[in-house]
Amino acid sequence: MALSTSSLVLGLSLSLLIFALVKYSLKKASLPLPPGPRQLPFIGAARQIDTLKPWVTYAQWGAKYGDIISCNLFGQRTVVLNSEKAADDLLERRSRFYSDRPAHSARSMAGWDFNFTFDGYGNDWRLTRRIFQQAFREQKVRDYQPAQLNAARRLVVNIMDAPAESVWDLLSLCTSSAILATVYGYEVDTLDDPFFNITNQALTTAMPLLIPGKARITDAFPFVKHLPTFLPGTSVVRESLLARKWAKLFSDVPFNFAIDKMQSEQAFSCVLADAIRHGRENDQNYPESNLKKAVSTAFAGGADTSTSTLQSLVIAMALNPAVQEKAHADLVAVVGMDRLPTFEDQTSLSYIDAIVRETMRWGPVVPLGVSHAVMEDDVYEGYFIPKGSTIVANAWAMSRDPRRYPDPEAFRPERFLTKEGALSDDDVRWSFGWGRRICPGRYSALNAIWAAAATMMFAYRFEKATDENGLPIDITPEWTCALVSRPKAIPVHIVRRLDKVKLAQLIEESKHE
Repeated sequence: MALSTSSLVLGLSLSLLIFALVKYSLKKASLPLPPGPRQLPFIGAARQIDTLKPWVTYAQWGAKYGDIISCNLFGQRTVVLNSEKAADDLLERRSRFYSDRPAHSARSMAGWDFNFTFDGYGNDWRLTRRIFQQAFREQKVRDYQPAQLNAARRLVVNIMDAPAESVWDLLSLCTSSAILATVYGYEVDTLDDPFFNITNQALTTAMPLLIPGKARITDAFPFVKHLPTFLPGTSVVRESLLARKWAKLFSDVPFNFAIDKMQSEQAFSCVLADAIRHGRENDQNYPESNLKKAVSTAFAGGADTSTSTLQSLVIAMALNPAVQEKAHADLVAVVGMDRLPTFEDQTSLSYIDAIVRETMRWGPVVPLGVSHAVMEDDVYEGYFIPKGSTIVANAWAMSRDPRRYPDPEAFRPERFLTKEGALSDDDVRWSFGWGRRICPGRYSALNAIWAAAATMMFAYRFEKATDENGLPIDITPEWTCALVSRPKAIPVHIVRRLDKVKLAQLIEESKHE
């Protein structure tokens, strides 16, 4: 039977479409990969990377080869974006292709499957993120400001009589206290609190396993996690067993506390309790696994990243006394000396916000971000980016871009102020991730950091510690190599700006605000 004209037209159209698609695919595949260093078989460029500061190596390659580079790391094609423009073009504007995550064996070995930050793109991730965003959207986080102020004020009380070497732990206690109260309704007051101990142990045991170099090896050889611990070279297996133990406690203990509290106290409120009620009211009984992931991720992010920023801020203040004195002068001009700073003062304290932003730029908390994965073949700037490639947005390189931040190693809050003294449009958004994977807890985190920073700088002055001859000890800041990079503890001298009685009085009066 003869084919109709319409059938012939349809067949011809389909053939042309298939031909065009095949031709386009072949053209893409024939394009060069982004440039990069010379490679060895299988291990690729892994041996050329500084294991303590991989972000510096990537930035150096960027200076030589361009803002977008690529290399093979143990068989995995890795594309590094060293500029904000490249990251914005791909991870933001083409987020539909760049929102997945690479497989992460190190995460599972550390027991951190509870953290949905690393989950692949899909329906389960979307549900967990929706639960999270309901609690941490920009308007909602104002509800958590009282808990954040309380934690900041407890911090200055704790610092009052504590030895200087305990400041690092007290900063961690402050951020953990704020997020535990917000997410689980649990109050932490002291360093020996059992929940705070779980937090510290979980982060301390997991972070070494998530060091970029070590994580690459376990991702390339996932069978390592099944090896018996008595074999030589399997220390990572022993470390992972301990990390998983603490990770389970980290995820389960505060979650169970809040559930029990909710059942015994009808009016009990916290992020977890409110999420459960919201689901019930909207005929959505959220699965426990998604609820636990949402709140555990908030807990982990709030406890670790904010601590790192505050620790970097203390170092920056000790190194830059003029910055610190200007901050205190602004605080006194706005707040006076008869009360403590509140969030109502924030709009009048642009310099404090500028200090926070400069701290985040000067000491990036997640220097390499959290890797993305390409979901489809793509072409950018004439380069072919294959499906399945790991994409690394080098936040450290962006923070050191002299085109945007002249003299990048200097600590200058004025970078973030206009000539009139108002905050500029540069909100260091690159420090929070990109596209559909941007940190959903960023508004709450910034509030917690601001509260602690403003309260500390109001109450204390941080100086370099002195040696036995009374001379200042030189400080050379160093940051750890981990997924979340923290500054190494340094000796500081803390000077009260108020006498002990006056500070105690202001703290007591603030409880009745």
